[in-house]
Amino acid sequence: MQPLVDRIAVDAGPLIALARIGCLPILPALFPEVSATSIVLAEVQALPGYPEGDLVAAAMTSGYLQVVTTEPVEHDWGLDAGEASTINLALSCDAGVLMDDRAGRRIAAKLSIPLIGVLGLLVLAKRKGELREIRPLLRQLADSGYYLSRQVIEDACRQAGE
Repeated sequence: MQPLVDRIAVDAGPLIALARIGCLPILPALFPEVSATSIVLAEVQALPGYPEGDLVAAAMTSGYLQVVTTEPVEHDWGLDAGEASTINLALSCDAGVLMDDRAGRRIAAKLSIPLIGVLGLLVLAKRKGELREIRPLLRQLADSGYYLSRQVIEDACRQAGE
């Protein structure tokens, strides 16, 4: 299974989720260009002392997460600043989006932007041989407070061949 795009613009929720389960390094294995806006980065690092901010900063330092400085986006999409900036970045550089926010996904779909969520990303990583299994990661993610219904977990595992 090949990714739909070479470039991906990442929203805060997926960055935090992937950091929590130690999977930020799979991003460059799946997408040659991975970017987040400065607005998204500020959201991720808004709560000092949470390890996710440090892990995302390390991804930037290592070079596989590029941060694009942006101003707040003026659209009537009804999204928060992070989702709006992520969609705007995707539009400006012909990228897909990695986003779990339902409203943001709806807007991306309306704009015909290729999109994937954290679970889809993990399934893709498993299919490409970047992960041995996703079920433990999904449990870890759910245990960390990321809401995943039992049915969503089972569907993702089935898609990953588990």
